[in-house]
Amino acid sequence: MRTLPFFLVCVAVAAAVFVLARLVGNDYVFFAGYVVLQYIVLATAWNILGGYTGYVNFGSAAFFALGAYASVFLHKYYPLPIPVLIVVGAIISGIVGLGMGYLTLRLRGAFFAIATLALAVVLQTLVTNWSYVGGARGAYVIRPNEIEPIGPYIHYLFLLMLALAVIALTVARGIERSRLGLGFAAIRDDELAAEASGVPTLHLKLVATTISGALMGMAGAPFPYYIGYLQPTSAFALDYAVNSIAMPMIGGTTSWIGPLIGAILLGTLQQVATVTISSSVNLLIVGLLIVDCVIIAPNGILGLLQGRRTAREIVTDPAVFALLFVVNVIPIYFLHQEALAARPLEIIFWAVLVFLALARGRIIGLPWLAALPVIGAAISIVPGPSWLCLLSALALAICLGCGLVLRPPVTRSGTP
Repeated sequence: MRTLPFFLVCVAVAAAVFVLARLVGNDYVFFAGYVVLQYIVLATAWNILGGYTGYVNFGSAAFFALGAYASVFLHKYYPLPIPVLIVVGAIISGIVGLGMGYLTLRLRGAFFAIATLALAVVLQTLVTNWSYVGGARGAYVIRPNEIEPIGPYIHYLFLLMLALAVIALTVARGIERSRLGLGFAAIRDDELAAEASGVPTLHLKLVATTISGALMGMAGAPFPYYIGYLQPTSAFALDYAVNSIAMPMIGGTTSWIGPLIGAILLGTLQQVATVTISSSVNLLIVGLLIVDCVIIAPNGILGLLQGRRTAREIVTDPAVFALLFVVNVIPIYFLHQEALAARPLEIIFWAVLVFLALARGRIIGLPWLAALPVIGAAISIVPGPSWLCLLSALALAICLGCGLVLRPPVTRSGTP
């Protein structure tokens, strides 16, 4: 599919999403949906530099905050429509991305990542001490309650973020299918070989940092109007840096669809966790899912679906199986202490346990091992007396013990 048809398909899907959200009749759908769409833009923007080009950027929050504070700066004395502010935020963040790239892209690996993190710290310190944009005390942004002919203002912001998500996905897919994308992939695979082959590596990296920074600035520009009160701790929040990296990693970094999958999955989970438990659980879920992703699916969900790594390779070592098993039991214990509304979040980690038990069971010749976490999940998720939790824990302990102690059967030739 060419870029224009893809863009039209994205517009049609976005229009359908907006109509369905209006039909629900609950404004919280727009508040939560705005955050998810915002993460789609951020994850896609990060992936252009971190996934396509292979340069990990820890400064996502800095570019996001640049777009947000550009809106605050102009709103204070020169009120402009939000679409214009989005363009201004993209230009400013793109220029800063270009400058950062020119200064730091001669660094590689961990040195570049640390440099981007330092940029975020410097910008946060500057904003905190700049009274014109509110400084440490923050700044209020007064917005109207409604806007004609759309209705409530949150509907308008949701529609704008839908448009930005369409633009970001179209740009990412267009890059992936172009000569520019091939140049990015050459840098990611082997930069020295690409440079020796005549690829203009520095030029391409500058393009990547500029596009990535501009898209992040676009995502941040409407943020003050969404939150109503902007302060450095909210604009430079750790959530944006962590999620913009975690979402492409979990979804897959080699394609435009990977960040989309990761952002929808993680963004939705975090909104559910915020409503059912508390916002403090968000980073716990993200961190544990990153651990699962790095070990089980290093190429993301997309790579796992494409069969780049089989389940048998993951749990060949019983110690790896035991470690992953315990890591995914921990959140189940904590989530079970919460209200019944947290039960759907448990299912994610129970599914990982079933996957691990099935993979290990096939190796040791006991495929029925997967039935133990299934039984444990059925007992645990349904409300009941406390002794049912003991039965569930016993089933998990038996599964863990069998997977850790038992070894693959040995053939007559002496091989497993």
